[in-house]
Amino acid sequence: MSKKYSEIKDKTFCFYAFHALSTHSTGKTRLCCVSNNKKTRTYPTGLNISSWSFLKKQKVAKNIEDFINDSELIEIRRTLLNGEKPESCKFCWMREDAGITSIRQIENEMHKDEIDESLHYVDNTGYLKKEAIKYLDITLGNICNLKCRTCSPRASHYWIEEFKTVPYTSWNENVLSSAKFMQENPWHIKAFENHFFDSVLPNVETINFLGGEPLAVKEHYDWLEHIIDNGWSHNIALHYNTNATMFPQRLLDIWDRFKAVNLSLSLDAVGDLAHYVRYPSKWKQIQKNIGRLKEFTRTREMFTVQVHTTVSMLNILDLDKMLYWCRDQYKEWHYYNNETWNNWGFENVLPHFNIVNEPECMHIRHLPDQIKLIAKEKILEVYETLPKTIEIPTWEQDRLEDFKNLINLIDEAKNNESWKHFVENTYASDSFRNIDIKNYIPWTRDYL
Repeated sequence: MSKKYSEIKDKTFCFYAFHALSTHSTGKTRLCCVSNNKKTRTYPTGLNISSWSFLKKQKVAKNIEDFINDSELIEIRRTLLNGEKPESCKFCWMREDAGITSIRQIENEMHKDEIDESLHYVDNTGYLKKEAIKYLDITLGNICNLKCRTCSPRASHYWIEEFKTVPYTSWNENVLSSAKFMQENPWHIKAFENHFFDSVLPNVETINFLGGEPLAVKEHYDWLEHIIDNGWSHNIALHYNTNATMFPQRLLDIWDRFKAVNLSLSLDAVGDLAHYVRYPSKWKQIQKNIGRLKEFTRTREMFTVQVHTTVSMLNILDLDKMLYWCRDQYKEWHYYNNETWNNWGFENVLPHFNIVNEPECMHIRHLPDQIKLIAKEKILEVYETLPKTIEIPTWEQDRLEDFKNLINLIDEAKNNESWKHFVENTYASDSFRNIDIKNYIPWTRDYL
């Protein structure tokens, strides 16, 4: 690639798109974990997809180059290089338009000194060489021990039966088919057995595990031991998105053999509300597990823990509790941190904010008007008060602004039909689970 970053429009370039390999929960390739590329059809070598009707038009990669260069991904890269905004990347554009930092912006800032070099591995058509891959984004199917309200069968097999009772969803029947396929044919088992990723592992610097719940997938323990046996682990940092409900000792021992480990705890609320939103998690068990992590990190450099919070109608009025909980963890077990990322312990004062996209009816724009006013007041109060209780590191100032800018999303026009869908879906799931939202989210008593 002859272009330099300075010659490419910054409004569209994404470093992630040119150095990462990402897998969907079904195993097919994709641009990244938040992308909306729906036309990718390429699966890893060794996966038997012929018997599933909804996969008839898909293809199996002969090698890792085929996997990286699915035709849709090539087109997305070409579009980004040309300064255009592909529809597949819409969730980043939406965040940026609302004044909230996107993954694209985070990746570009973190790797700004590597961007020109990364362009040597891509040609003008968007075709990417395997030598470019430094980041593996591995989604380990849909095996999970929870069924969070903002989730679906694609990310948790526990949703499969309940999903049939939910009246309003943008998903179609293929979702249930693909969910059953993932549950019965975990793609990663064959991929790991066939050493599908081995040719890029010598250059890989980071492996990010998603789920489902990745810590519940025992096969990835074996794969990590394979990486250790081949001498690659000392150059690789591991990242996890985990619900913090389990930390097996075998995995803790494996982590000691890698360059660094970062855990992103998916926590949307504290206390009883956590049980409702991320059902059926127990906050006491999560606190107990976090206590284990505190002890584990005290003697291990380059082991970090942070929090990712999905913002929805369910927790918008309780985000203050989540932020103050994060602050307290930071005070208690943050051991060292600087802007060169040499750190360990609890990494961030504020959580990273994800905005619920599916189911769309849970988006905070659809809140009742009075609850919108209360939510905005609470956000502004925390925005003003939190910095007075703890010094916000310079590298987290943007995240504080992200929190304030949630107001922009609240102020978006609501859809009364979406509110009705939220109500009916809530009744359906509460009935299926024998639980009542009004016992966990008091404001709903006046609106449901």
